[in-house]
Amino acid sequence: MRIKTSQAKTGQMLVQDVFSMTNQPIVNKNTRLNNEHLRVLTRFQINEIDVLNESASGVNTTRQVKDSLNNRSDARISEEQIHTQTPEKEELSFPALYMQTVKRYKQLFTNWQSGSPVDMLEVRQSVLPVLEKGSSVPKEILLLHHYATSADYMYHHSIAVGILSTFLAKKLNFSSGDCIQIGLAGVLSDCGMAKVQPTLLKKSGSLTTAEFDEVKKHTIQGYNMLKKIPSIKEGVLLGVLQHHERTDGSGYPLKVKGNKLHPFSKVLAVADVYLAMTAERPYRSKQSPFKVLEMMMKDQFGKFDHQVMQAMIAGLSTLSVGSRVRLTNYDIGEIVFIEESQPTRPMIKLETNGDIIALKNRNDIFIEELLS
Repeated sequence: MRIKTSQAKTGQMLVQDVFSMTNQPIVNKNTRLNNEHLRVLTRFQINEIDVLNESASGVNTTRQVKDSLNNRSDARISEEQIHTQTPEKEELSFPALYMQTVKRYKQLFTNWQSGSPVDMLEVRQSVLPVLEKGSSVPKEILLLHHYATSADYMYHHSIAVGILSTFLAKKLNFSSGDCIQIGLAGVLSDCGMAKVQPTLLKKSGSLTTAEFDEVKKHTIQGYNMLKKIPSIKEGVLLGVLQHHERTDGSGYPLKVKGNKLHPFSKVLAVADVYLAMTAERPYRSKQSPFKVLEMMMKDQFGKFDHQVMQAMIAGLSTLSVGSRVRLTNYDIGEIVFIEESQPTRPMIKLETNGDIIALKNRNDIFIEELLS
């Protein structure tokens, strides 16, 4: 929606690049505004901006569905049935649906911190729509790092892990039922953080060894929060427990490795690390998705399941000749050639001067975002 810059508030998301007298935007689309952004917009005398209307058509029907289901005598209803019984409503854009889901998850997490048990019916109703919608659109997944703020990182991370895990599960040809279970495991992977001291979750600097040891207990805490719920599948439990384990045995909490890792946990491990590295954190700026993919291929070799990593690279390297991209140095260009062996490092023709650069020869530049 179009608003006056003077009415803009911190936390709102831009849906269009903002230009002034320059070829490059002074503030990029998909940016969540902070005080510095607002000062820049005022300084450049930008009178109006386009921001995401997160409340538009956002009528939440999950309570209606829950009431309907609670009136049935059969309480053992699958997540597939819940999904098909959701009433039709005006369809939200993916960003609006995503932000709505993050807000709902934050409420659930706060309840868990207060001692409330995990209500799986409520979790499913809250997250299934965004898992379904987001997991089928690779370009939307590549934009997830734009939406998160460092203050609400944990809530964004949980929903994003659920979306990416569902996407990877589909790429790996898991059954539709398992794709849903893997997505739910992704959403719940950090539910145990609700039992960690809140001061540690909000700490802006690096954790001490003792503090990190405390945080690492969240995998066991999450497992314990979920294990007594009758409808929880074993794969979800093990996914939550093992998502920080590594195939070479270097992870935690039990240093399980290789074939002893549940297939769900192998998917969650890749999604979790990718999203943690691309997100804005209290102690670190976000990184380019394509740079992170390369780092995971090189620096993390041997720590992740090879098939999951291949699905990740094939699924997110949704590049094609003719696509417009923005680079990390803010140049915009068009992909003119892609080497199959290096899908994240194509040849780019720059819009400014027509020069062609081969990213495989420029280790200082990465693709920041797909534009079209």
